[in-house]
Amino acid sequence: MSAGTGVAAFDVEDPRRPDVHLLIEELDAEMAQLSIGDDCNLSSVEALSQDYVQFLVARYHGHPIACGALVIKDIDWAEIKRMYVRPVVRGKGLARAVLDNLLTMARRRDLRTVRLETNQRATAALGLYRSAGFLPCDAFEAHQADAGPDAVFLELTL
Repeated sequence: MSAGTGVAAFDVEDPRRPDVHLLIEELDAEMAQLSIGDDCNLSSVEALSQDYVQFLVARYHGHPIACGALVIKDIDWAEIKRMYVRPVVRGKGLARAVLDNLLTMARRRDLRTVRLETNQRATAALGLYRSAGFLPCDAFEAHQADAGPDAVFLELTL
């Protein structure tokens, strides 16, 4: 999949690429700084490299600036993981563009539901997901056992 918004180009890539891996490390560091990392079920780079994962990267002049993953869980649903926009380019609609691209990918697979986990301290992310129509849901899969007290679970029926 390749689509553009403004001057950013979007494509599914291997999260093990060094420059993309760095983007994921930045996300981990930001989550640790907000004390969110321990409260969320974070997918490793290796987990994001599996066949059932589509890892979307937004690039500007060849440099990765945002990402997100669509993890296919079953025949009718997927989970969104690892949404991140570099701070220097925030406020330009990239998070919405990544989310919209991931939802388009889910619709093309005829999925009925997309779920995600975030944290109540991630107020910008919560606002984005709610504005896209995501609604609260119960913890799902592995999240049921290890959800932190600030974990928020959302789902969108496609």
